[in-house]
Amino acid sequence: MNRRDFLQNTALATVAVGAGTALVDSPAFAAPVDEDKDKGAPINCAVIGLGPQGKELMASLSKTGYMPVVAACDTYKSEAWLKKATESAPNAAVIDDYRKILDDANIKAVFVATPSHKHKQIVLDAIAAGKHVYCEAPLAHTAEETIAIAKAGAASKAVFATGLQYRANKQHNHVRNFMGDLKTAIGGRAQWHKRGTWMRGAPTDERQNELNWRVRRDTSPGLMGEVGIHQLDIASWFLNKLPVSVTAFGGTYAFGGDGMQVPDTVQCMIEYPGNIRFMYDATLVSSYSGAYEMFMGDRLSVLMRDQRAWMFKEGDSELLGWEVYAKKQPLSIGEENFGTGIMMVADATQLIAQGKAPSEVGTDITKTALYQSVDWFGKSINKNEKVKAGALEGLQATIVALKCNEAVLTGKPIAFEKAWFELG
Repeated sequence: MNRRDFLQNTALATVAVGAGTALVDSPAFAAPVDEDKDKGAPINCAVIGLGPQGKELMASLSKTGYMPVVAACDTYKSEAWLKKATESAPNAAVIDDYRKILDDANIKAVFVATPSHKHKQIVLDAIAAGKHVYCEAPLAHTAEETIAIAKAGAASKAVFATGLQYRANKQHNHVRNFMGDLKTAIGGRAQWHKRGTWMRGAPTDERQNELNWRVRRDTSPGLMGEVGIHQLDIASWFLNKLPVSVTAFGGTYAFGGDGMQVPDTVQCMIEYPGNIRFMYDATLVSSYSGAYEMFMGDRLSVLMRDQRAWMFKEGDSELLGWEVYAKKQPLSIGEENFGTGIMMVADATQLIAQGKAPSEVGTDITKTALYQSVDWFGKSINKNEKVKAGALEGLQATIVALKCNEAVLTGKPIAFEKAWFELG
């Protein structure tokens, strides 16, 4: 079903639901397949790197029902810490050398969640061992290592995925279907505001040095690489363009005394073809107004907050057909009033097929973007489906983030070169 058919059928079905009548028996409204019932064969998995992201990965894998974590790897040998880190996978073997995982033929898929500057050798070894590999984003902390990983991933006979989790998120995919209705995209903006230092304490100086890789310029791609990569990737994906230049600024305002070498606050203006500009800012200093992504056009604009989304229509824009029946909700971020938005619900067609009103049910926020990302990776393995974010997407997103970080650090504009985005 194409997008226009979806809109027409949604409008008709919403009328039927609102009137209390039965939905007609047609292919458009056939009972949806419960994806949770047919996942395919179990896939034994291992997670390498048991920091915060590694723990989140294990928690998400445990919810899939078919991707058991049978091994977890980290070089830190504190028994109490390892026990806490593997709470969601209590039956996993705890290993301190990732090469033992690669030697285990029973382990089919490997998730690499180590610090970014340690990705390269682990990923290359895992690919050489014939494992399916899911590498967290960014692929690496330098362009050279990013290219090496991406080329190996593209050449792999097994599945290679990059952890650009929003690419698999149903809510973001749903909203992306409506980008054409903006008619003329004039730009967008996004932000990530979360108060808190990246400096972490530890029992020993050695352990503290290991934990604080994010604050050092030689091991960290900064806020743009570790955080901004995901929202900048949404911009390139939604606009279906790669950026042509970036102008950026940054500074350390609150945490310089903690030993922060990377800025704790950054602002970027990324230019896309057609003079479209996307504004981005991130900070560790303030939590004010949180995180979101917004795209604006001459007919309508859309705003997303993880698993929730709203459409804001111009008064003189034409009706798409379904929005008059949708739930509307005022939206304010901090003191900024965005007006009344139309709530956008992922899986609307499936909900309608079940006789439910999407505006009443809403998006299933229990299935996070990370959960959907690892689940899609599993589908790619079992059902030979194309991954949502593979080697090329990982290369392009990482290069954009790294160059934006470079612009922040140098204070100089950077023009992107087409060759940077090609696997060669």
